[in-house]
Amino acid sequence: MKIVFVVDSISSIQKKINMISSRFGNNIFFVVKAPFAELFKTYGYQCNAVYTNRLALTIHVLLSKSELDDVLIYYSSFELTDQLLNDFTAKIRNDKITNVMPIYNSFENMCNSAYNVYVKSIFKINDSMASPKLQYIPYVFVSELLNTHFANRLFELPNELVEKVYIKDKKVSDNAKVKPSFSKLHIIFLISLLVISMALIIGLAFIKVNFLFVLIFILLYVLDLILFLIFQCKVNMDSRFLK
Repeated sequence: MKIVFVVDSISSIQKKINMISSRFGNNIFFVVKAPFAELFKTYGYQCNAVYTNRLALTIHVLLSKSELDDVLIYYSSFELTDQLLNDFTAKIRNDKITNVMPIYNSFENMCNSAYNVYVKSIFKINDSMASPKLQYIPYVFVSELLNTHFANRLFELPNELVEKVYIKDKKVSDNAKVKPSFSKLHIIFLISLLVISMALIIGLAFIKVNFLFVLIFILLYVLDLILFLIFQCKVNMDSRFLK
């Protein structure tokens, strides 16, 4: 088994390496986020690859250059517990992908449903909503992923091909989720909202309000909201699949 150990946090790194290696072996490939690369080397480990914002592609290239094998993916930003690792290890099968499933509240489930409308409209398949931070992939699936793109590992598969480990602890569950970062493009939507609001205020002051006036501004607000939601779905998907 190959372990792709993504170093996206340096906190308690030695402890996390020990927890993973004690259960899954020492065949570890360290994929390190660029800001942590030099600091990580001081722990006596070598970086097998360094990434900035193209993590999935970096892993894809790294695995393509080595012999095909089962793969365990782990992100160091995920705070592991012995119980979770025990549950995860017990679920591993050589013919099934093993996913870790966070707890989503009602609001998150609603947002995830809307997000999956976007995903399915583009890729004709849903996001599994599993955590990307801990996953076991048998070599049969690894081969298929390397023939397409390793980022596809989070797409939904039939239940008979997947084992799921449901996280019971809320804090661990929140830590397993990917939090999309703020993008500079978010500012564009905030500015457009401000411009529309200013135009509305000026229009109310100097133009006679009629049905057409009201309809135009309603459509502008709705359009801005729709474009923002589409963009946010793209940001969420990029954060989960690519970065």
